[in-house]
Amino acid sequence: MNMYDAELPDDATPEDTPLGDTPVQDMVPERVERFAMTVGSVWREARVSCPHLDILRAYHEQGLDEGQSNYVRFHVEEAGCPYCQANLEDIARERGTNADEPLDQFRERLRSSTMNVLREKRGRDSK
Repeated sequence: MNMYDAELPDDATPEDTPLGDTPVQDMVPERVERFAMTVGSVWREARVSCPHLDILRAYHEQGLDEGQSNYVRFHVEEAGCPYCQANLEDIARERGTNADEPLDQFRERLRSSTMNVLREKRGRDSK
């Protein structure tokens, strides 16, 4: 075990750590890389920066203000969050399916009313 892997008590302060107040540039590169990867992996696994699903829905509907929209766009497109990309794809698919529903209902009502008018007209014409 080296000094970087030392166990610390729960109440330890930064001064109690083997690195103390050592600036990042003076740390051993492997230690910095290991720490950065650990923070990065925890950040991704916990999805700390992921917007809530309601925010993603509002983004899809273009209902966010500019700052919020810029953040979500950056998070999804630049950072490439696979979770949020998948959620947006699901939202788009869900909205696409539901968007056709009112049109289908309208077509059915139009067809039904047209058939009723034609039947009534035929009934009047045959008398």
